[in-house]
Amino acid sequence: MTHNPVFNALITILGIGLILGSGLAFIWLVVLKVFSRLASRQGYSPPCPASFGWIVNNPVRRRYMRPILDRVGIRTGECVLELGPGPGAFSLDAARMLGESGRLIAVDIQPAMIAQLEQRAREAGLRNIETRVAGAYDLPLADASVDRAFLVTVLPEIPDRARALGELRRVLKPGGTLSITEEFLDPDYLFAPETIRLVESAGFRLAQRYGGLWVYTLNFSAPG
Repeated sequence: MTHNPVFNALITILGIGLILGSGLAFIWLVVLKVFSRLASRQGYSPPCPASFGWIVNNPVRRRYMRPILDRVGIRTGECVLELGPGPGAFSLDAARMLGESGRLIAVDIQPAMIAQLEQRAREAGLRNIETRVAGAYDLPLADASVDRAFLVTVLPEIPDRARALGELRRVLKPGGTLSITEEFLDPDYLFAPETIRLVESAGFRLAQRYGGLWVYTLNFSAPG
């Protein structure tokens, strides 16, 4: 039986590629998650760097994350807080859903992320987006001033999550909605039961649950 050298070389390359790909997937989906949890226990949960904004705002991710805003339940005319919008992967669509009578307040701790969001909003001609550079522990909003708040793959990046949830509870109107979305590809991913325990311990009540392991959204009602 004769062997084609080109065919054999191709098989070898494919095999090496499969091994490397499997290794990278294991590192991303397992090793980084373990590292993230260990770091979080030490109070180290950094946000996604602004230079990585393209990762959270690429066409592939936007496609499979498309149902998120429908799950959040945004309604025309509401005042909505988006905490940790990054470069605005969901901000523009959220602002459009709110209409001219609504208002989206985007708060991010990184000025560079806010700058990217502001540029995209200007290019889209959207005027109902307000931006703020601030941390999750000191939101520049009045008590009971927003109808709805949503976070997409943000809560696990906050070192003191209980403190941040308390601040979100302060700015939400009684009976308002807090929506938390997590994505399995995120190294900081928390499983849904973990998120439920965490948020309910801050006084919120689980109202709706969407999705599954890959991407889930949990909507909670604020006390009131």
